[in-house]
Amino acid sequence: MKQSRVLLLFILLLYELLSPCTSSEIPAKTILVTYIDRIISRAPIATLSGSYRRSNNYYSSTWSRNLAVRLAQQYQLTIQAEWPISELGVQCVVYKITDDRTIDTVLESLAKNKQVESVQRMGIFNLHTANPDNSNPGYLDLNRTLQTNLETLSLDDVHRRSTGKGISIALIDTGIDINHPDLEGQISSTLNLVDGVSNSFTEDAHGTAVAGVIAARADNNIGSVGIAPDSRIVALKACWPLQKGGYQASCNSLSLSMAINQAIKMGVDIINLSLSGPPDPLVSRLINQAIAHGIIVVAADHGTDQNVGKSFPASMDAVIAARHVQKKVDASIPASHQSIAVPSADILTTLPQGKYDLVSGCSIAAAQVSGIVALLLEIKPGLSPSEIQDLFVSTQKKRNSQATGEVDLHALISRVHDHQTDGG
Repeated sequence: MKQSRVLLLFILLLYELLSPCTSSEIPAKTILVTYIDRIISRAPIATLSGSYRRSNNYYSSTWSRNLAVRLAQQYQLTIQAEWPISELGVQCVVYKITDDRTIDTVLESLAKNKQVESVQRMGIFNLHTANPDNSNPGYLDLNRTLQTNLETLSLDDVHRRSTGKGISIALIDTGIDINHPDLEGQISSTLNLVDGVSNSFTEDAHGTAVAGVIAARADNNIGSVGIAPDSRIVALKACWPLQKGGYQASCNSLSLSMAINQAIKMGVDIINLSLSGPPDPLVSRLINQAIAHGIIVVAADHGTDQNVGKSFPASMDAVIAARHVQKKVDASIPASHQSIAVPSADILTTLPQGKYDLVSGCSIAAAQVSGIVALLLEIKPGLSPSEIQDLFVSTQKKRNSQATGEVDLHALISRVHDHQTDGG
């Protein structure tokens, strides 16, 4: 009964957050408060095998729930939702300020409370993929020549050495069409963390497109092939499409934190975040926790050419940042150690209802880099973020003796393969 109440509160919160919001707006007067609850660390653990346990199976103590009420009364706040973040051992409570006080005033006041571990604004994160050209709609001719990244990345040759076998990738995104012919059998687990406001899953476009870039099946005589076709996707829906069937989608601090927490509990190898938003303390802590557990985190760098490596969470230390470039990297732009350039224009990928189309954007760049990391981890498990970053930098393409920051996948795989063969 108590678990049902927590889930209901979370669903009502998401309805309220979405009602007044566009993709670029942050809900007014909504804050997140965390405090330590040691009982949370004894919550059940989800795994990659068998049935998937929902996040609301995690529980918090009666003391924790009572504290949420006391804080609401003391600071004249309204509780919107309560959720345990097991990997940090904290209870997260969403409050709404219902009077004329500013958010900064309330945050400052709460921060002085010794029982409060952290307090912050609720942030909104956006997913970034350009809509396909609707002049060429529906089901494209099933022809590998349409997949330009096969040639750009020398995938045919690379796949003789690695296909990402045995690597699990948490796709924190919208839902995925798990019944798509090119994705059947590629999705090992699914969970909709925002089903109260977006109960679609297989109809969602953005997650389906990103999943196809990473792990579309190979050698099935249809459609496209993913960068790492033998990897497996853990589909965690934390983002909601802004309109049915559309590519634009958003998530918030809470839903994103819940998904990262779940990915850590499941022990995935890679987390793909094809999104960006404002710097967020709670999300930052969970990403750092994932990295501490040996998980590689890849994020879309939505910065401009003059602002590379500045978008969050791609800007975080130890996060592998991926940026979208056109067919060729502009050699006049200095290569950034923080951001990996991948040609991501007009990439053939999967769409709901068994369709395909050409998509572009930094979401697709992040998906390609996640797939590339899966290829590396199959050859050499246990690579650290710094080792992966160094490999990308040391093998990047050059033009007129100048580093471009663009991936040279053949050189990258050869470097790791030869090093592993030599016993390095």
